[in-house]
Amino acid sequence: MKVATIPAHLPFLDQLAGRWIEASGHDPEAMGEGTIILPGRRAARALTEAFLRRMDGRSMLLPRIMPIGALDETELGLSVCGGADALALPPAVTGMTRLAVLTRLILQADGAFGTRPTLDQAWPLARALAELMDEAEWAGVNLLERLPDAVQESFAEHWQIILKFLEIVTAAWPAWLQSQGLINPVARQVALLASQARLWRTMGEQGQTARLWAAGFTHAMAPTAEALQAILSCPEGKVILPGLDTLMPEDVFATLPDSHPQAGMSHLLAALETRREDVQVWNAPGGEPARAAVLSRIMLPAAALDDWSKPGPVELAHVSRFEAADQQEEAVAISMIMRDAIEQPGHRVALVTPDRGLAARVATELERWGILADDSAGATLADTPVAVLLRLVAQAVDSRFTPVALLSVLKHPLVACGLAPGVCRATARLLERAVLRGPSPVPGFAGLCAAVRDRLEPRREKDRQRITEGETADRPFGPEPLPAFMERLAHCLEPVLGWDEAEGAVQAGVAGTRHQAAVPDLLAALVATVERLARTDEDDAATRLWKGEDGSLLASRLSELMLATDVLPPQPPAVLDGLLTAVLAQERVATRRGNNPQALHPRVLIWGLFEARLQTAETVILGGLSEGVWPPAPDAGPWMSRPMRKRVGLPPPEQAVGQAAHDFFAMAASADHVVLSSARRREGAPVVPARWLTRLDAFLAGWGGACPNIRFCLGWRNWTSRMALPCRWLRRAPRQMFPCARAA
Repeated sequence: MKVATIPAHLPFLDQLAGRWIEASGHDPEAMGEGTIILPGRRAARALTEAFLRRMDGRSMLLPRIMPIGALDETELGLSVCGGADALALPPAVTGMTRLAVLTRLILQADGAFGTRPTLDQAWPLARALAELMDEAEWAGVNLLERLPDAVQESFAEHWQIILKFLEIVTAAWPAWLQSQGLINPVARQVALLASQARLWRTMGEQGQTARLWAAGFTHAMAPTAEALQAILSCPEGKVILPGLDTLMPEDVFATLPDSHPQAGMSHLLAALETRREDVQVWNAPGGEPARAAVLSRIMLPAAALDDWSKPGPVELAHVSRFEAADQQEEAVAISMIMRDAIEQPGHRVALVTPDRGLAARVATELERWGILADDSAGATLADTPVAVLLRLVAQAVDSRFTPVALLSVLKHPLVACGLAPGVCRATARLLERAVLRGPSPVPGFAGLCAAVRDRLEPRREKDRQRITEGETADRPFGPEPLPAFMERLAHCLEPVLGWDEAEGAVQAGVAGTRHQAAVPDLLAALVATVERLARTDEDDAATRLWKGEDGSLLASRLSELMLATDVLPPQPPAVLDGLLTAVLAQERVATRRGNNPQALHPRVLIWGLFEARLQTAETVILGGLSEGVWPPAPDAGPWMSRPMRKRVGLPPPEQAVGQAAHDFFAMAASADHVVLSSARRREGAPVVPARWLTRLDAFLAGWGGACPNIRFCLGWRNWTSRMALPCRWLRRAPRQMFPCARAA
């Protein structure tokens, strides 16, 4: 059989590695002959670890493991395997250039579709347009031909306006690509997959016997389905599905809604022209098959809920529930469950959640126990220290150096102004006490300098006390005299002081228009200012700012942004903060500054949904199980409604819910111990538990059972809360109780 499935109650990648080793006859050299195609890079790395676990550290040759979602000619091997047609493809436009040009096209509309957006407002719109194009290209939809079918005459007028606006992606953008000799990144990837599919079909026709497996696909767009069909045409080609439900009635399986966890595989089998009864089941001892059967019954669509009344498995072994009052209580409880789990030698524990706020809270709580968790999703680049400093400087200039904005810059850990960091902070606190407390200075840097001159000599005794009262906190560092520090600060801010002077002239009525400049020039001046601010008396700015993974990635993105935004019209400096936020919020960095990757705990893991796919651990905590979080709220996007998407041929928004449901089902079924965690309130507002938890409670209650509720961690939470309380001072014992002291 060409199509197989590994049951949901078994760890997918470990079983896949075991099957590959068995097919190789346990020959370490034969194991390296062949190729395994996986959905993503993280799954590819996890499969490598699974091979090491299976071989128990013994040497072996690994097969070629390739992610299908991020391929180029080198990874596909097209240039050396007869796929010369792929080399004739135009290069793909870079992501930053695409967003910059789309932003320019939006700004050129000049408010024809409503209020004219600013640059920082147009950039997210450009990103939404890019996502629409990517989605259409993966689905094989020609937007130029299909978009006119989206809007009917009976629709409101604003839909016609949106359709007119989308001519940016159907007319203006393709014309720009053609003039530059470029294509969209997804269009190029689709073309590469088509070339690879043709190559695999040629290999099949020639009877080449190298093993070729594709594993872990739960759904497939048209290009991926075509590639999987080509794999099946090879003599040794196989497609291995994760957790296909082979017990569900056929009439139910054929009509599953898109929000069901098996809907994607139902569509995939149809695309592969394979019947479910023809799928081979790769079973093995171990796991909890009864638990997987219960979860399958819980997930049944509404039309098949009469199956709940039929006899069958009704117990969830090694599954517990925890319902917290709020996110903080949930995070504390999860951290203690994880700390308890690693008491067992070799035991791995993973938190799986799409809620980045919950993940950050849990990571912080784990640090209380000296545990640095491996958070695979990382942090957004916009929240790294250097990016925050860039945005703070932009905000300070835009606010004309108000006290709060200026102090936010001066008290940033990376700011030194050419001094020792401790001296700089001591001087910043002196500036705050002597000048910035009380009435605000006149807006602008000149007004700040005038306030320093006027208030440097306090006229009242209480003012003098206020200035000197904080000096002991700065020891052993002493502040620099304020006049000298203001000259130093003026030198650091020199690249952007012209913006402040121009804004002051506008507010004074001397000039009629605000300062504008090319976006690359604005960014270059901002970066130059930050580099001057970050310089110390010992280290230069490059050593402090652009080191580490976060610093090097930020430097790379800023360079790309400066090159790409050359096509934009001149802009005022006020857009910089919003632009940097819009650009950097979508980038993620794996390692935070100051965190040593070697110090990460090897058995404490935090995964997002994408990172967790196909992986498992001995204990898995599924956190943030609330409606709107996990599962996410269906989002049709800003451009079309559900009926319009259907007429155009785009996938329904419920498909994302179905993928989230499959993630929940797979991880809850495969781990040895599972904890289902939710909170009653989120960000101060009540939330509804995930629909799967509601179904679980209803199903178990109908059979007179219940999911065990973890309460022991609440007692631990009470103990840990006492650790944060201040100690009570004990009275000193009388001297006569110390005979040694009396004798002395």
